[in-house]
Amino acid sequence: MGTPKLKFERNNYSKKKLKTETSMKLKNITFLLPIILLAACSNTNPQSANGLELKGKLSNANGENLYLELMAPDGLKSLDTVVLDEKGEFTMTPEIKEPGFYRLKISEKNFATLILNLNEKVTITGDAKDLSKTYTVEGSPDSKLFWEISQVSSSNYRKRDSLQNVFQANMASAQQDSNLMESMSKDIEVKYNALVAEHNTYLQNLIEKNPSSLAALVAIQQLPAEDFLDIYIKTDENLFAKYPNSPYVKSFHEEVTAKKKLATGSVAPDITMNTPEGKPLSLSSQKGKVVLVDFWASWCGPCRAENPNVVKAYNKYKSKGFDVFNVSLDADAEKWKQAIKKDNLTWTNHICDFKAWQSPVVALYGFKGIPYNVLLDKEGKIIAKNLRGEDLENKLAEVFK
Repeated sequence: MGTPKLKFERNNYSKKKLKTETSMKLKNITFLLPIILLAACSNTNPQSANGLELKGKLSNANGENLYLELMAPDGLKSLDTVVLDEKGEFTMTPEIKEPGFYRLKISEKNFATLILNLNEKVTITGDAKDLSKTYTVEGSPDSKLFWEISQVSSSNYRKRDSLQNVFQANMASAQQDSNLMESMSKDIEVKYNALVAEHNTYLQNLIEKNPSSLAALVAIQQLPAEDFLDIYIKTDENLFAKYPNSPYVKSFHEEVTAKKKLATGSVAPDITMNTPEGKPLSLSSQKGKVVLVDFWASWCGPCRAENPNVVKAYNKYKSKGFDVFNVSLDADAEKWKQAIKKDNLTWTNHICDFKAWQSPVVALYGFKGIPYNVLLDKEGKIIAKNLRGEDLENKLAEVFK
Protein backbone atom coordinates (compact mmCIF):
# COMPACT_ATOMS: atom_id res chain seq x y z
CA MET A 1 0.00 0.00 0.00
CA GLY A 2 1.13 3.55 -0.64
CA THR A 3 1.36 6.44 1.77
CA PRO A 4 -1.60 6.22 4.18
CA LYS A 5 -4.45 8.48 3.11
CA LEU A 6 -6.15 10.12 6.04
CA LYS A 7 -9.85 10.66 6.49
CA PHE A 8 -10.22 13.91 4.65
CA GLU A 9 -13.07 14.57 2.23
CA ARG A 10 -12.59 16.95 -0.63
CA ASN A 11 -13.56 17.59 -4.22
CA ASN A 12 -10.66 17.01 -6.55
CA TYR A 13 -10.79 19.57 -9.32
CA SER A 14 -8.42 19.57 -12.25
CA LYS A 15 -6.43 22.77 -12.39
CA LYS A 16 -6.57 22.63 -16.18
CA LYS A 17 -9.05 24.57 -18.30
CA LEU A 18 -12.68 23.99 -17.35
CA LYS A 19 -14.88 23.60 -20.40
CA THR A 20 -18.65 23.84 -20.67
CA GLU A 21 -18.91 20.41 -22.30
CA THR A 22 -17.61 18.77 -19.12
CA SER A 23 -20.15 20.74 -17.03
CA MET A 24 -17.45 21.13 -14.41
CA LYS A 25 -18.06 17.58 -13.21
CA LEU A 26 -16.10 16.77 -10.10
CA LYS A 27 -14.35 13.74 -8.75
CA ASN A 28 -15.33 13.30 -5.13
CA ILE A 29 -12.39 11.70 -3.43
CA THR A 30 -12.37 10.53 0.18
CA PHE A 31 -9.04 9.49 1.63
CA LEU A 32 -9.70 6.31 3.60
CA LEU A 33 -7.52 3.63 5.14
CA PRO A 34 -8.66 0.00 4.95
CA ILE A 35 -10.41 -0.75 8.21
CA ILE A 36 -9.24 -3.66 10.33
CA LEU A 37 -11.42 -4.18 13.39
CA LEU A 38 -9.42 -5.53 16.32
CA ALA A 39 -10.52 -6.17 19.87
CA ALA A 40 -10.24 -3.05 21.99
CA CYS A 41 -8.03 -3.28 25.04
CA SER A 42 -8.96 -1.83 28.40
CA ASN A 43 -7.20 1.07 30.04
CA THR A 44 -5.59 -0.70 32.98
CA ASN A 45 -2.28 1.18 33.23
CA PRO A 46 -2.34 4.21 35.54
CA GLN A 47 0.62 5.65 33.67
CA SER A 48 1.81 5.29 30.09
CA ALA A 49 5.20 3.67 29.64
CA ASN A 50 6.01 6.30 27.01
CA GLY A 51 4.64 9.34 28.84
CA LEU A 52 1.69 9.97 26.50
CA GLU A 53 -1.48 11.17 28.20
CA LEU A 54 -4.78 12.00 26.57
CA LYS A 55 -7.49 13.68 28.57
CA GLY A 56 -10.43 15.89 27.85
CA LYS A 57 -14.06 16.77 28.25
CA LEU A 58 -16.78 16.24 25.64
CA SER A 59 -20.12 17.99 25.91
CA ASN A 60 -23.40 16.14 25.23
CA ALA A 61 -21.79 12.88 26.31
CA ASN A 62 -23.93 10.02 27.56
CA GLY A 63 -21.56 7.33 28.77
CA GLU A 64 -20.24 6.45 25.32
CA ASN A 65 -17.17 4.33 24.74
CA LEU A 66 -14.21 6.31 23.43
CA TYR A 67 -11.65 4.44 21.35
CA LEU A 68 -8.10 5.31 20.38
CA GLU A 69 -6.91 3.71 17.13
CA LEU A 70 -3.60 3.71 15.32
CA MET A 71 -4.00 4.58 11.63
CA ALA A 72 -1.32 2.17 10.44
CA PRO A 73 -0.41 1.70 6.76
CA ASP A 74 -2.05 -1.74 6.87
CA GLY A 75 -5.25 -0.60 8.58
CA LEU A 76 -6.76 0.66 11.83
CA LYS A 77 -5.56 -0.92 15.07
CA SER A 78 -7.34 -0.42 18.41
CA LEU A 79 -5.05 0.71 21.23
CA ASP A 80 -7.24 1.77 24.14
CA THR A 81 -10.85 2.20 25.26
CA VAL A 82 -12.42 4.25 28.04
CA VAL A 83 -15.97 5.17 29.00
CA LEU A 84 -16.89 8.85 29.15
CA ASP A 85 -18.00 9.69 32.70
CA GLU A 86 -21.13 11.61 33.66
CA LYS A 87 -19.35 14.90 32.96
CA GLY A 88 -18.05 13.72 29.61
CA GLU A 89 -14.50 13.61 30.96
CA PHE A 90 -11.91 10.98 30.15
CA THR A 91 -8.24 10.10 30.60
CA MET A 92 -6.17 7.72 28.52
CA THR A 93 -2.56 6.65 28.96
CA PRO A 94 -2.00 4.47 25.91
CA GLU A 95 1.28 2.87 25.04
CA ILE A 96 2.46 3.95 21.62
CA LYS A 97 5.69 2.83 20.02
CA GLU A 98 6.31 5.75 17.68
CA PRO A 99 4.94 9.07 16.44
CA GLY A 100 2.10 8.59 14.01
CA PHE A 101 -1.49 9.13 12.95
CA TYR A 102 -4.23 8.17 15.38
CA ARG A 103 -7.94 8.73 15.72
CA LEU A 104 -10.09 9.23 18.81
CA LYS A 105 -13.38 7.58 17.91
CA ILE A 106 -16.90 7.37 19.23
CA SER A 107 -18.22 5.76 16.03
CA GLU A 108 -17.02 5.13 12.48
CA LYS A 109 -18.41 8.51 11.40
CA ASN A 110 -17.65 10.43 14.56
CA PHE A 111 -13.96 10.82 15.37
CA ALA A 112 -11.04 13.24 15.66
CA THR A 113 -7.75 12.66 13.82
CA LEU A 114 -4.56 13.24 15.82
CA ILE A 115 -0.82 13.12 15.17
CA LEU A 116 0.64 11.96 18.46
CA ASN A 117 4.19 11.80 19.73
CA LEU A 118 5.82 10.24 22.75
CA ASN A 119 5.63 12.09 26.09
CA GLU A 120 2.89 14.50 25.00
CA LYS A 121 0.20 15.69 27.41
CA VAL A 122 -2.78 16.21 25.12
CA THR A 123 -6.11 17.80 25.97
CA ILE A 124 -9.17 17.29 23.75
CA THR A 125 -12.47 19.16 23.90
CA GLY A 126 -15.51 18.95 21.67
CA ASP A 127 -19.09 17.82 21.23
CA ALA A 128 -19.58 14.08 21.62
CA LYS A 129 -22.40 14.21 19.07
CA ASP A 130 -20.15 15.59 16.33
CA LEU A 131 -16.56 15.17 17.39
CA SER A 132 -14.99 15.49 13.94
CA LYS A 133 -16.35 19.00 13.36
CA THR A 134 -16.07 20.38 16.89
CA TYR A 135 -12.90 19.06 18.46
CA THR A 136 -10.00 21.22 19.55
CA VAL A 137 -6.61 19.96 20.70
CA GLU A 138 -3.87 21.34 22.94
CA GLY A 139 -0.49 19.89 23.83
CA SER A 140 0.16 18.25 20.48
CA PRO A 141 1.70 20.62 17.90
CA ASP A 142 1.34 18.19 14.98
CA SER A 143 -2.30 17.50 15.87
CA LYS A 144 -3.02 21.24 15.93
CA LEU A 145 -1.33 21.56 12.56
CA PHE A 146 -3.47 18.75 11.14
CA TRP A 147 -6.59 20.49 12.50
CA GLU A 148 -5.54 23.76 10.83
CA ILE A 149 -4.92 22.08 7.49
CA SER A 150 -8.33 20.41 7.67
CA GLN A 151 -10.12 23.68 8.46
CA VAL A 152 -8.40 25.74 5.76
CA SER A 153 -8.71 23.01 3.12
CA SER A 154 -12.37 22.32 3.84
CA SER A 155 -13.17 26.03 3.54
CA ASN A 156 -11.37 26.28 0.20
CA TYR A 157 -13.11 23.20 -1.23
CA ARG A 158 -16.52 24.48 -0.09
CA LYS A 159 -15.90 27.66 -2.09
CA ARG A 160 -15.10 25.55 -5.13
CA ASP A 161 -18.35 23.65 -4.59
CA SER A 162 -20.21 26.96 -4.56
CA LEU A 163 -18.64 27.91 -7.87
CA GLN A 164 -19.78 24.63 -9.35
CA ASN A 165 -23.34 25.18 -8.14
CA VAL A 166 -23.41 28.69 -9.60
CA PHE A 167 -22.01 27.43 -12.90
CA GLN A 168 -24.56 24.63 -13.22
CA ALA A 169 -27.45 26.93 -12.33
CA ASN A 170 -26.38 29.49 -14.91
CA MET A 171 -25.81 26.86 -17.60
CA ALA A 172 -29.38 25.67 -17.22
CA SER A 173 -30.68 29.11 -18.20
CA ALA A 174 -28.12 29.90 -20.90
CA GLN A 175 -27.91 26.73 -23.00
CA GLN A 176 -29.18 28.47 -26.12
CA ASP A 177 -26.59 31.25 -25.95
CA SER A 178 -23.14 29.83 -26.66
CA ASN A 179 -21.43 33.21 -26.23
CA LEU A 180 -22.99 33.68 -22.79
CA MET A 181 -22.04 30.13 -21.80
CA GLU A 182 -18.44 30.70 -22.85
CA SER A 183 -18.29 34.00 -20.98
CA MET A 184 -19.64 32.44 -17.78
CA SER A 185 -17.31 29.49 -18.16
CA LYS A 186 -14.27 31.78 -18.37
CA ASP A 187 -15.46 33.84 -15.40
CA ILE A 188 -15.92 30.73 -13.26
CA GLU A 189 -12.57 29.39 -14.46
CA VAL A 190 -10.73 32.53 -13.35
CA LYS A 191 -12.32 32.40 -9.89
CA TYR A 192 -11.73 28.66 -9.57
CA ASN A 193 -8.06 28.92 -10.59
CA ALA A 194 -7.61 31.71 -8.06
CA LEU A 195 -8.92 29.42 -5.30
CA VAL A 196 -6.58 26.64 -6.41
CA ALA A 197 -3.60 28.99 -6.46
CA GLU A 198 -4.51 30.40 -3.04
CA HIS A 199 -4.75 26.94 -1.51
CA ASN A 200 -1.58 25.68 -3.16
CA THR A 201 0.31 28.70 -1.82
CA TYR A 202 -1.03 28.04 1.67
CA LEU A 203 0.05 24.40 1.51
CA GLN A 204 3.51 25.27 0.20
CA ASN A 205 4.06 27.84 2.95
CA LEU A 206 2.88 25.44 5.64
CA ILE A 207 5.22 22.69 4.44
CA GLU A 208 8.12 25.15 4.25
CA LYS A 209 7.50 26.29 7.85
CA ASN A 210 7.03 22.72 9.15
CA PRO A 211 9.40 20.65 6.98
CA SER A 212 9.81 17.75 9.41
CA SER A 213 6.26 17.54 10.77
CA LEU A 214 4.19 14.48 9.92
CA ALA A 215 1.41 16.95 9.18
CA ALA A 216 3.37 17.87 6.05
CA LEU A 217 2.26 14.52 4.65
CA VAL A 218 -1.35 15.67 4.90
CA ALA A 219 -0.60 18.95 3.17
CA ILE A 220 1.48 17.56 0.35
CA GLN A 221 -1.16 14.96 -0.57
CA GLN A 222 -3.21 17.88 -1.84
CA LEU A 223 -0.51 19.23 -4.17
CA PRO A 224 -0.28 17.58 -7.61
CA ALA A 225 3.11 15.90 -7.82
CA GLU A 226 3.42 16.77 -11.51
CA ASP A 227 3.62 20.46 -10.62
CA PHE A 228 5.31 20.31 -7.22
CA LEU A 229 7.84 17.50 -7.51
CA ASP A 230 10.59 19.67 -6.02
CA ILE A 231 8.49 20.13 -2.86
CA TYR A 232 7.79 16.40 -2.72
CA ILE A 233 11.52 15.71 -2.89
CA LYS A 234 12.40 18.28 -0.22
CA THR A 235 9.63 17.04 2.09
CA ASP A 236 10.83 13.48 1.63
CA GLU A 237 14.40 14.45 2.52
CA ASN A 238 13.32 16.29 5.70
CA LEU A 239 10.93 13.62 6.94
CA PHE A 240 13.23 10.71 6.11
CA ALA A 241 16.06 12.37 8.02
CA LYS A 242 13.89 12.71 11.15
CA TYR A 243 11.75 9.56 10.91
CA PRO A 244 13.77 6.97 8.94
CA ASN A 245 11.89 4.07 10.54
CA SER A 246 8.37 5.49 10.32
CA PRO A 247 6.12 3.34 8.10
CA TYR A 248 4.35 6.48 6.87
CA VAL A 249 7.62 8.14 5.90
CA LYS A 250 9.02 4.97 4.35
CA SER A 251 5.92 4.66 2.19
CA PHE A 252 6.13 8.31 1.17
CA HIS A 253 9.83 7.89 0.42
CA GLU A 254 9.05 5.00 -1.92
CA GLU A 255 6.35 7.08 -3.61
CA VAL A 256 8.70 10.03 -4.17
CA THR A 257 11.47 7.76 -5.42
CA ALA A 258 9.07 6.39 -8.02
CA LYS A 259 7.92 9.89 -8.99
CA LYS A 260 11.50 11.04 -9.53
CA LYS A 261 11.86 8.32 -12.14
CA LEU A 262 8.96 9.97 -13.99
CA ALA A 263 10.32 13.51 -13.77
CA THR A 264 10.43 15.70 -16.87
CA GLY A 265 13.44 14.68 -18.95
CA SER A 266 13.40 11.07 -17.76
CA VAL A 267 12.91 8.20 -20.19
CA ALA A 268 9.38 6.87 -19.80
CA PRO A 269 9.12 3.30 -18.48
CA ASP A 270 8.36 0.82 -21.22
CA ILE A 271 4.91 -0.75 -21.50
CA THR A 272 4.04 -3.92 -23.39
CA MET A 273 0.47 -5.23 -23.75
CA ASN A 274 -1.68 -6.68 -26.49
CA THR A 275 -3.54 -4.80 -29.21
CA PRO A 276 -7.22 -5.46 -30.03
CA GLU A 277 -5.93 -8.06 -32.49
CA GLY A 278 -4.07 -9.85 -29.70
CA LYS A 279 -0.57 -8.88 -30.81
CA PRO A 280 2.00 -7.50 -28.33
CA LEU A 281 2.92 -3.84 -28.76
CA SER A 282 5.57 -1.91 -26.79
CA LEU A 283 5.82 1.80 -26.10
CA SER A 284 9.54 1.63 -26.87
CA SER A 285 8.66 0.82 -30.49
CA GLN A 286 7.36 4.38 -30.89
CA LYS A 287 10.73 6.12 -30.63
CA GLY A 288 11.30 8.59 -33.42
CA LYS A 289 7.87 10.15 -32.93
CA VAL A 290 6.40 12.60 -30.43
CA VAL A 291 3.97 10.36 -28.54
CA LEU A 292 1.09 11.02 -26.17
CA VAL A 293 0.79 8.03 -23.81
CA ASP A 294 -2.89 8.28 -22.92
CA PHE A 295 -4.34 6.21 -20.05
CA TRP A 296 -8.11 5.80 -20.31
CA ALA A 297 -11.03 3.31 -20.24
CA SER A 298 -14.34 2.88 -22.02
CA TRP A 299 -16.18 3.16 -18.68
CA CYS A 300 -14.48 6.46 -17.75
CA GLY A 301 -16.82 9.38 -18.52
CA PRO A 302 -14.17 12.13 -18.25
CA CYS A 303 -11.90 10.07 -20.52
CA ARG A 304 -14.58 9.81 -23.18
CA ALA A 305 -15.29 13.53 -22.85
CA GLU A 306 -11.59 14.30 -23.38
CA ASN A 307 -11.20 11.99 -26.41
CA PRO A 308 -12.44 14.57 -28.95
CA ASN A 309 -9.62 16.88 -27.86
CA VAL A 310 -7.07 14.11 -28.36
CA VAL A 311 -8.55 13.27 -31.77
CA LYS A 312 -8.37 16.93 -32.78
CA ALA A 313 -4.72 17.18 -31.74
CA TYR A 314 -3.87 13.93 -33.51
CA ASN A 315 -5.46 15.03 -36.78
CA LYS A 316 -3.69 18.39 -36.61
CA TYR A 317 -0.18 17.12 -35.87
CA LYS A 318 0.04 13.52 -37.14
CA SER A 319 1.63 14.67 -40.40
CA LYS A 320 4.42 16.31 -38.36
CA GLY A 321 5.35 13.16 -36.46
CA PHE A 322 2.81 13.08 -33.62
CA ASP A 323 1.12 9.86 -32.53
CA VAL A 324 -1.07 8.60 -29.68
CA PHE A 325 -0.40 5.46 -27.64
CA ASN A 326 -3.59 4.48 -25.80
CA VAL A 327 -3.31 2.30 -22.70
CA SER A 328 -6.71 1.11 -21.50
CA LEU A 329 -7.78 0.11 -18.00
CA ASP A 330 -10.70 -1.84 -19.39
CA ALA A 331 -11.65 -5.33 -18.26
CA ASP A 332 -14.12 -6.02 -21.08
CA ALA A 333 -12.56 -6.46 -24.54
CA GLU A 334 -15.74 -5.78 -26.49
CA LYS A 335 -16.57 -2.55 -24.67
CA TRP A 336 -12.98 -1.41 -25.19
CA LYS A 337 -13.12 -2.10 -28.94
CA GLN A 338 -16.54 -0.45 -29.27
CA ALA A 339 -15.32 2.71 -27.51
CA ILE A 340 -12.29 2.94 -29.81
CA LYS A 341 -14.58 2.83 -32.83
CA LYS A 342 -17.29 5.11 -31.43
CA ASP A 343 -14.83 7.81 -30.34
CA ASN A 344 -13.00 7.73 -33.69
CA LEU A 345 -9.64 6.85 -32.15
CA THR A 346 -8.19 6.07 -35.57
CA TRP A 347 -4.54 5.63 -34.58
CA THR A 348 -3.30 2.04 -34.37
CA ASN A 349 -1.60 2.11 -30.97
CA HIS A 350 -4.18 0.61 -28.62
CA ILE A 351 -3.20 -1.81 -25.87
CA CYS A 352 -4.82 -3.36 -22.79
CA ASP A 353 -4.13 -6.17 -20.30
CA PHE A 354 -7.75 -6.28 -18.99
CA LYS A 355 -6.63 -5.95 -15.36
CA ALA A 356 -8.30 -2.55 -14.83
CA TRP A 357 -6.87 -0.81 -11.75
CA GLN A 358 -4.83 -3.92 -10.92
CA SER A 359 -2.75 -3.40 -14.04
CA PRO A 360 0.98 -3.00 -13.19
CA VAL A 361 1.01 0.12 -15.36
CA VAL A 362 -0.91 2.06 -12.67
CA ALA A 363 1.92 1.74 -10.16
CA LEU A 364 4.54 2.03 -12.89
CA TYR A 365 3.30 5.48 -13.89
CA GLY A 366 2.02 6.48 -10.46
CA PHE A 367 -1.40 7.88 -11.42
CA LYS A 368 -4.48 7.69 -9.22
CA GLY A 369 -7.14 8.77 -11.70
CA ILE A 370 -7.91 8.82 -15.39
CA PRO A 371 -7.80 10.38 -17.88
CA TYR A 372 -4.06 10.75 -17.42
CA ASN A 373 -1.39 11.21 -20.06
CA VAL A 374 2.34 11.67 -20.56
CA LEU A 375 3.85 13.41 -23.58
CA LEU A 376 7.15 12.00 -24.85
CA ASP A 377 9.72 13.41 -27.23
CA LYS A 378 11.26 11.45 -30.10
CA GLU A 379 13.76 9.82 -27.72
CA GLY A 380 11.04 8.60 -25.39
CA LYS A 381 11.77 11.24 -22.73
CA ILE A 382 8.98 12.88 -20.76
CA ILE A 383 8.11 16.40 -21.93
CA ALA A 384 4.92 17.02 -19.94
CA LYS A 385 2.14 15.25 -18.05
CA ASN A 386 -1.63 15.39 -17.83
CA LEU A 387 -2.27 17.77 -20.71
CA ARG A 388 -5.94 18.41 -21.46
CA GLY A 389 -7.79 20.28 -24.20
CA GLU A 390 -6.10 23.51 -25.21
CA ASP A 391 -3.12 22.71 -23.00
CA LEU A 392 -2.33 19.69 -25.19
CA GLU A 393 -2.63 21.68 -28.42
CA ASN A 394 -0.56 24.54 -27.03
CA LYS A 395 2.20 22.15 -25.96
CA LEU A 396 2.22 20.42 -29.34
CA ALA A 397 2.36 23.80 -31.07
CA GLU A 398 5.43 24.57 -28.98
CA VAL A 399 7.03 21.20 -29.76
CA PHE A 400 6.43 21.41 -33.51
CA LYS A 401 7.11 25.11 -34.00
